[in-house]
Amino acid sequence: MTPQILAIVMAVVLLLAVIVLLRSYVLPEKYAVIWILAAIIAIVLSAWPGLLAAVSAFFGISSPINLLFVGGFFVVLLLLMQVTLELAKTRDELRRVVQRTALEQEEQSRTDD
Repeated sequence: MTPQILAIVMAVVLLLAVIVLLRSYVLPEKYAVIWILAAIIAIVLSAWPGLLAAVSAFFGISSPINLLFVGGFFVVLLLLMQVTLELAKTRDELRRVVQRTALEQEEQSRTDD
């Protein structure tokens, strides 16, 4: 099996895994979009390896693999930002729920006395 065929197969498996996880409600839609885009880009770059060389030449990057690493790093940063924003939102929601529960418990203890 050539490296190009192996790369195509792995990218297709990644795409299928994302779709299965999305359909089984394990992977939320907002994360699936980035993963589906990454899998499609991996399929395209695996099928046409000259495309990566042409894009890297267009941007003035001497080695196509460096462009691939920069792109992967950018995708990881996007995922990290998305998870961080979700964590901040969840933290704020948790704080509101805890405060509301504490107020309700305080009010209930006053009425019991």
